[in-house]
Amino acid sequence: MTSRQGFVTIMALFFLILLSGILLFQLEGYHRQMEAYNVLIQHYEQKLRTKSLK
Repeated sequence: MTSRQGFVTIMALFFLILLSGILLFQLEGYHRQMEAYNVLIQHYEQKLRTKSLK
């Protein structure tokens, strides 16, 4: 019974590490998307400022 519990523990740790990796990958994607939106917003803000100055 002990070897089976050890196997289950190893499998649980493996899946935990796998899910943690997927989570970090998703967070990096969201971070890049947020940066892209910020650049887009800054671009349009600059366009609006230059239009209002004309």
